[in-house]
Amino acid sequence: MSNPASSSASSKCKSAENTDDDRTLAEDDQIDQNSGSMDHRFERVTVTLEKVVGKKFGLGIVSVHQRILVCKVENDSLVSGVLRYGDQIMEINKKEVLNKIDCKKRLMSCLKDKGHVEILLMRPKTPDAVKMIEQEIQLSQQPSSTVQSKQ
Repeated sequence: MSNPASSSASSKCKSAENTDDDRTLAEDDQIDQNSGSMDHRFERVTVTLEKVVGKKFGLGIVSVHQRILVCKVENDSLVSGVLRYGDQIMEINKKEVLNKIDCKKRLMSCLKDKGHVEILLMRPKTPDAVKMIEQEIQLSQQPSSTVQSKQ
């Protein structure tokens, strides 16, 4: 004999599982759509930076949400024409960049030791991506208003 309470409970669990599965699929679809939209807004670019005696380095970077973003490119510098405002530095010589300090040290030491450095970038390529990155850089450079000194 089957127990009506247990079959009812199992069908309730089963329908709850189906709902969870459906929701997960919908969430997965949304994630796929979002990641797809990010893909067309940014491009992966590999550039080579060459050492030129007498030229200043001319690069400013900032850390935003654990990403290293170019926030300054000086005219007539090593990086002008190679890096752009808003570029995200992903790798230096095929090794992931860990933080702002790591990035600066590795760029400088590679240029000094080898005379060149290969940089993998994530570069914004649509106007909305450029605007989003500009806003993130600007916000990161504002003094924090949440920290207040107590006297």
